[in-house]
Amino acid sequence: MKSIQLALLPLLCTIATSSQAEILCTTAKNTQEEAQCMATEVSKADKKLGTYLQAAKSRIGKTPDVKLNLDTAQKVWEQYRAAHCGDVYTYWAQGSVRYRQSAQCQLDLTQSRTHDVWQAYLTYADSTPPVLPRP
Repeated sequence: MKSIQLALLPLLCTIATSSQAEILCTTAKNTQEEAQCMATEVSKADKKLGTYLQAAKSRIGKTPDVKLNLDTAQKVWEQYRAAHCGDVYTYWAQGSVRYRQSAQCQLDLTQSRTHDVWQAYLTYADSTPPVLPRP
């Protein structure tokens, strides 16, 4: 019985992971449509990040004696995203999948950054609800 449970574990993990993953741009009929769709998704993620950054700056601004490097950190993060996802594009340069891979890289990093900003600046140590919902 234990061996059956162990044998099914990878399958169950795969099902759980795939059901949680967001599949984007499934209706695209060609590479150009997929690239445009992914660019739109990245743009939406960038806008959401901007909203969370603005809320963080607003909250930080309410404490006059606290000076943070949020703007500097954001600029450095943007350089990192450009360099890293540029490398992803270069790595996959042999095919049209490079557009999807690079855009997915940008999307993943942006969503992660949004969550990091939320967790660091928009939540509280106690049970107070966060400034914005979990991204």
